[in-house]
Amino acid sequence: MSNIVHDYIDDYIERTHKKNETFFAELRAMAEENHIYILKSQVERFLRTILPVIRPKRILEVGTAIGYSALLMADCLPDAHIITIERDADVLEFAKENVKKRGKEDGIRFIFGDATDVLEDLSGEFDFVFLDASKGHYRTHFDLAVSKMKPGGVIVTDDVLYMGMTASEKLEVKKHDTITRRLREFLDYICNDERFETSILPIGDGVALTFIKN
Repeated sequence: MSNIVHDYIDDYIERTHKKNETFFAELRAMAEENHIYILKSQVERFLRTILPVIRPKRILEVGTAIGYSALLMADCLPDAHIITIERDADVLEFAKENVKKRGKEDGIRFIFGDATDVLEDLSGEFDFVFLDASKGHYRTHFDLAVSKMKPGGVIVTDDVLYMGMTASEKLEVKKHDTITRRLREFLDYICNDERFETSILPIGDGVALTFIKN
């Protein structure tokens, strides 16, 4: 149970959406088998729908994991250049192997390290950013990403409702109270700052879609 929407809605959406091709279906199964977090299937479908509309040329991802989301973005946008950051060396090796299997080495660049340190030193501008790493550091990563974007850029932040705990203290587990507090502060910031236009979407574990106005 996700605590985001009713189970019967989740089930209906899963049955209705187009099924993944074999490569991505097997990659998702491998992630589940090894208890490695990747984006929810509804968020994948959202990205597959919105990316061809936005058509970004330079993409920044914070949180590579096994390379699933980087590969789906490369799949949607064959001409895009993707930079993805990961601090776990073991899963990063998984990602490199998966990208090689898919033949996407030329379009995806990996950076190993802590996202805050990497983002501070990273050069270049980006059209699209996907944040899917440490939830407690979203504000820091978001601000660093914005500093490398022009007006008109888009940031998608995953897992912002955090099993519903962000929206309701009744669902909150004490060991997660710092993360949920920071997520509430983060969402309040990106929804009310005049530089941004943000929509919070109740799909997956909650997605924030932010348009950079100025």
